[in-house]
Amino acid sequence: APAAPPPSGVPATPAHPPAPPRAGPPSYRPPPSYRAPAYDPSAPAHVHDGFFLRLHVGAGYTSASGTTGNGDHVKLSGAGLSVGVAVGGAIAENLIVFGDLFLSLADRPDMTQLEVTTSLNGSAALGGFGLGLTYYVMPVDLYLSAALAATSFSASDAFGKTVYQSDAGLGFQAVVGKEWWVSSDWALGVAGELVVASMKDHDDANLTWAGSVLSALFSTTFN
Repeated sequence: APAAPPPSGVPATPAHPPAPPRAGPPSYRPPPSYRAPAYDPSAPAHVHDGFFLRLHVGAGYTSASGTTGNGDHVKLSGAGLSVGVAVGGAIAENLIVFGDLFLSLADRPDMTQLEVTTSLNGSAALGGFGLGLTYYVMPVDLYLSAALAATSFSASDAFGKTVYQSDAGLGFQAVVGKEWWVSSDWALGVAGELVVASMKDHDDANLTWAGSVLSALFSTTFN
């Protein structure tokens, strides 16, 4: 029988050889094809991809004018609230396709008829819904947005009676903005908006409304 190892603390002798070393767990070796991912310190912390949602609110100046079948020039214009929402998704990094809905209201707008300007005790509204693209210039997070939209215009008095109303027309919306990330997906920003539109009047076939909106906006975006 093999000799027993010496008791603890007793030197090894031929009669009591040292105990064999204990075998440890087998060491792990990655497969030959494995390569550890390299750390890229220049990789951006935020990217624009996936689901997209942008809400904006601000102040806008709305104007709509045209010439009636009798040759009278009509114009309504004034400042008020501007709101909008855009929903879509990325089709490539930093390139978003979206559908949007926007509306600008003018409270107590100036109304010019027969070269006489009065204040309409009511409101005027120009809004639309359309389809567009947004492109982000990174890493500054500046974006350019453009959309074609179906638009309409209306004006009503303080009692809700419609003074003017258009049929659906064609419009173009352009937005230029700058955002700042506040989390991995949310950003806050500021923007400028321009809307131009052409719409036939609902009652006067000879009257075509030329509408426009200029707005300064605050926005919040999830992307």
